[in-house]
Amino acid sequence: MKASDKDEVLEKTQAFMVQHGDGDVWDWYVIGGRWSGTLNPKTKEFFEKADAHFKKMYPDKSEFLSTKMVQEQADALELIWESLEGVGSNPYARSSYDDFGKDDDIVPLSTCIDVVKDWTKDLNEEAEKYWDKMLEAKKPESEHDMSAYYANRYAEAKYDEFCFESNVYDIENETNNPSQALEEVEEYFAVMIDMHN
Repeated sequence: MKASDKDEVLEKTQAFMVQHGDGDVWDWYVIGGRWSGTLNPKTKEFFEKADAHFKKMYPDKSEFLSTKMVQEQADALELIWESLEGVGSNPYARSSYDDFGKDDDIVPLSTCIDVVKDWTKDLNEEAEKYWDKMLEAKKPESEHDMSAYYANRYAEAKYDEFCFESNVYDIENETNNPSQALEEVEEYFAVMIDMHN
């Protein structure tokens, strides 16, 4: 969103999100949440190094990473974060329930442009996926008819609506396509929001 500072970002975020609440898109949301730190350019490298550390410490572990494993490795994870010159808590040491997130959950778009590009979905492709799922759900042999659910997801993607499936949304231009924001990168901030429905 276009803003001059973080206070304006918070104000605009609240004004935008409130109109989609009460179960319309979200039941509750926080800034950051489970994705706190994602906009920080150091986070991707942190998770790569942390994953390598976990594989070394727990060679027989499945893909599931338990809370206990994270707690047991808290000091090592902090050292990894510090080695990357990360500021504040490492992503594993953050609370998912802080309403206003951490400092790196609201940042100038210019500092996280690659993350935003990675998170952007092709809505035409998404719409086609939901269309196919809708048709599959309508088949007589389908155990549960979820076609209406998939039809709604299809419509949201096709009409470029802000919805629970939105990964990146430009509130200035009311679109899931951030191309204009990416062209005017110096005027925009990015905000990581964790929505629950």
